[in-house]
Amino acid sequence: MFANKKNEENAFKAKIFKPKQNFNAKFFKSIIYSLTFTVIAILLVLVIFVVLKSTHVFKEQGFWSFITGTNWKPGKDGGQYGIGLIILMTLVLLTISMMFSIPLTIFTTLFISEYLSISMQKKVLTVIKLLASVPSVVFGLFARDQIGALFQLMGAPNNDNLMVASVTMTFMAAPTMISLSYNAVQSVPEGYRLGSLGLGISKEKTTFKIIRKSASAKIISAIILGMARVIGETMAIMMIAGNSTGGFITNSGISGFLFSSIRTLAATIGLEMTENSGSTHQSALYAIGLILFLLVFIINIVILFMSNVDNIKYSRRIKREEKINKDSSRKIKAPKYVYDKRMLGMMVHNRTENKFFKKTYSSIMLMLMWISTAIIISFTFWILGDVIIRGLIGLSDPVAFIHMDTENRTGGGIFAALLTTILLVVCTLVFAIPFALAAAIYLNEYARKSSALTKTFRFSINLLASTPSIVFGIFGLSIFIVLLGLPFSILAAGLTMTIVVLPMLISNFEDALQQVPHQYREAGSALGLTKIQILFKIILPNAMEGIITGIILAMAKIIGESAPIYLTLGTDIQMPAQGFLSQGTTLTTGIYMMVAEGIPGHGQGTIYLMALITIILIIGLNFTSGRLSSLLVQKTKDLKAKSKIKRKEFKVKTKARIKKLKPSLKFKWMKLQSKLRKGEVELKFFKEISAKNKAWIKRKKQYRKLKKGVIDNE
Repeated sequence: MFANKKNEENAFKAKIFKPKQNFNAKFFKSIIYSLTFTVIAILLVLVIFVVLKSTHVFKEQGFWSFITGTNWKPGKDGGQYGIGLIILMTLVLLTISMMFSIPLTIFTTLFISEYLSISMQKKVLTVIKLLASVPSVVFGLFARDQIGALFQLMGAPNNDNLMVASVTMTFMAAPTMISLSYNAVQSVPEGYRLGSLGLGISKEKTTFKIIRKSASAKIISAIILGMARVIGETMAIMMIAGNSTGGFITNSGISGFLFSSIRTLAATIGLEMTENSGSTHQSALYAIGLILFLLVFIINIVILFMSNVDNIKYSRRIKREEKINKDSSRKIKAPKYVYDKRMLGMMVHNRTENKFFKKTYSSIMLMLMWISTAIIISFTFWILGDVIIRGLIGLSDPVAFIHMDTENRTGGGIFAALLTTILLVVCTLVFAIPFALAAAIYLNEYARKSSALTKTFRFSINLLASTPSIVFGIFGLSIFIVLLGLPFSILAAGLTMTIVVLPMLISNFEDALQQVPHQYREAGSALGLTKIQILFKIILPNAMEGIITGIILAMAKIIGESAPIYLTLGTDIQMPAQGFLSQGTTLTTGIYMMVAEGIPGHGQGTIYLMALITIILIIGLNFTSGRLSSLLVQKTKDLKAKSKIKRKEFKVKTKARIKKLKPSLKFKWMKLQSKLRKGEVELKFFKEISAKNKAWIKRKKQYRKLKKGVIDNE
């Protein structure tokens, strides 16, 4: 035994060679790690900060009384802080929105994926992408004027109530749900469709019984993400829900209940954070942010579980089969139902001959799919058409570009809001791009895929990507403005928006890096390039198009975002005269402020003109991001190639000039040698030097002789 052990110890072990890293590689790696761990630290600080800020109200009110209490009456001297009724109103809004949005999502997705040609699929998905590009404040503006007016015709007392909010949130959540569900349905193997149709099952039954069931786990994940969108929406709800904390109207029948004025959790933070009445009130608002964060955490856990359902089922099936194979003595159970031939034949005959049932089912399903798709497309054209027409009417008053108050001609105008928006985009990207790129490089190039740290980091990114932006807003307000003492400014809003767009940028950058084929890295290593050289000369240039696309999409998100900017930038529309330290409003927050406060003059036309400019910017960036990035990359390559050619030409020309002006040293030496041979040049200088040397040697000898006294004897 000992001999065997000794032999095992002496057995040959392959040595794993680790390439030596020079100083530059170590320095770059330390920078990447530092920036990545800074991102992780920011995320941790955000969570810890919200938890710590929430503890004050929990100590005073108690956790359960805060969650289940029905009175929300903030006050300087204590006040009552129970969010039970607000949670109930949020859940009712969510339920009604999902009652509309889930059927719309399923029928529309299946119709697009299974019944339309490839070219039509692209066109319809483009329309849905247009709907997804509409900012939430523009949804709120449209809902107040159009959907609210529609419900007023049905008996609603005003244009901001539960039904207006529910219908609006249905169409705000639907684009995301449809896009994700479409990807899920497209991933179902083609064999499932062909196999079902080959067995004689109708197309509608194949679509709903086979395709939908196969993609059900991912469709449920898409629906849960839509629920997170509804729960976290702030600005649109503030504009259209009524914002009353009194509860539902129950003494006027079902219409009174549906047309009640409500308030959600996220809207409560947005409405009261800037004007809170004390530390307890502020702590209660942070506690609402914590509740929202916990809801999003649970939603992400559920999504994570749903995405692994197939793997869990597969592993269970494998285990079950292994167990059956091992248990050879297992008795085969008798089938539960046994049919004789005659009965089986009758059943098959009845099913195959029941064509009326089949046709009715197919017709109903096809009609529902048609109607759902038509509703989504019609709503998209309705909202975009309304904003475009009213925005163009707003152009009749060009003074609005300079002054919002077109009668008194005071205050800033649309140009001021546009300039503030551009400065905010620049400020955010300056901070966000280095951190996001470093985190993406770490995840793709340095991190071990199976390590717990990497998995936790990825889960945190997904968690923060679905966190309501109002939570980032209260964090930015407390850290950058209250704690660090920054004024309400573009800088404070830019730092806050950096945290908002970081998850999106990291995901986009990582996707771009992953798309670079692994063979490129291997080829670089085979040529002897270091890791840094491979990264900068191979990976980043090849991923540049995806990186630029991610930056452009982040620009669109910053322009369309409003809740965190509303809490950190200010509320006055004015020119940013102090640069990044200026207060002001962006296009979206300007729309909200004008709707909330109203402006004299042609206010409605000006608001829609701002909405039109915002939509044009966002849609333009979203739809041209791919082309813009490829154009930029191609132009950069062309410029590099041209500059390289010009540099070569310049070098060649310069060499020729130097050659013409100054002959080479060899040529000079040869010319000198020929002149010496011909005696054309007299070497006076060298002759003088040799004469001087001889005279100096003679003088030196004479001096020695004088020193020894030899000269007298002679």
